[in-house]
Amino acid sequence: MSIFNRIKKDIVDNYKALIIIVLYFVITHFAFGYVCPFRLLTGIPCPGCGLTRAGINLICLNINKVLFYNPMMIPIAAFIVYCIIFRYIIGKRIPYINGITIILCLALFVLYLYRMYTMFPDKYPMEYVSRNLFSPIYRLIGEHFNIHLFN
Repeated sequence: MSIFNRIKKDIVDNYKALIIIVLYFVITHFAFGYVCPFRLLTGIPCPGCGLTRAGINLICLNINKVLFYNPMMIPIAAFIVYCIIFRYIIGKRIPYINGITIILCLALFVLYLYRMYTMFPDKYPMEYVSRNLFSPIYRLIGEHFNIHLFN
């Protein structure tokens, strides 16, 4: 099977999911200004916070901004290239995909904990976003227990 036939097959097999993902991104971006479902609900950055901006800057070869937004974009991009090579160019099953995915997820979570400890709630890009769906709950809890949860 040729490279283009493998790409076409993947698109045909997954077109419904692709349409749903694109619609979700467009709607949440225009309604809220960001697309992360975790941040949309809680206002708190997720472990993948900054990956989209880091990816855009990686494409533009602006490495300083990649490292600022989320340095995990570099190994994730290398993994994506690895997967593309095996899936589309070589045409074989991707070796070690589960192990590499687990390692990348663990590293992403460790970096997230570090960034939350050193940057949250007021340092960009790990700041708290008050326009979220849980903010009324935060206010209610804060008023009821006389505590201040977030700015």
